[in-house]
Amino acid sequence: MSGDNRTADEVRESIQETRADLGETAAALAAKADVKARVQHAAADKKAEITEKTAEIKDAAVEKAAEIKDAAAEKAAQVKAVAAEKTAHVKEAAAEKTAQVKDLAAEKTAQVKDVAAEKSAQVAGVQQATAQAAGRLANRASEAGHEAKHQFTDGRPADVARRPLPIAALAVAALGVAAVVVAVLRRRR
Repeated sequence: MSGDNRTADEVRESIQETRADLGETAAALAAKADVKARVQHAAADKKAEITEKTAEIKDAAVEKAAEIKDAAAEKAAQVKAVAAEKTAHVKEAAAEKTAQVKDLAAEKTAQVKDVAAEKSAQVAGVQQATAQAAGRLANRASEAGHEAKHQFTDGRPADVARRPLPIAALAVAALGVAAVVVAVLRRRR
């Protein structure tokens, strides 16, 4: 104890500190000398760094996927709106065309009805004229028949025998023509 004025307790304490420092230094040197432990520690650090980067990338991917999903939903809504608009336009155009066709059909139907009524009136006029003509022919035939009867019954038998027969034949032919005209008109109805 050469020139030390320290007490024994102080010396013990100093020794304890030196031992602790020496232990730490030895542990540090041992750690530097232990390559396996250093590699394991470096691998653990890299693993933690990679795990952290993976988590960051995963979070970024989830965020990007959410953005893409939102954008797709927005596009789908836009497409749906455009499709609904186009559908409404097509329906409106179809309804308009249907109304036009309906109006045209009603117009053509009215025209056909008018033409049919006109033709019916013409047919009725023809029928009436034919009926009148048939009535006149029947009257003439009746008159011709009476004349023919009187022609053969009136007067002397010698005169009656010389009178021509064609008047009676004409009367019968006129009756036949009248009957044919009436039959044709009835079939047209």
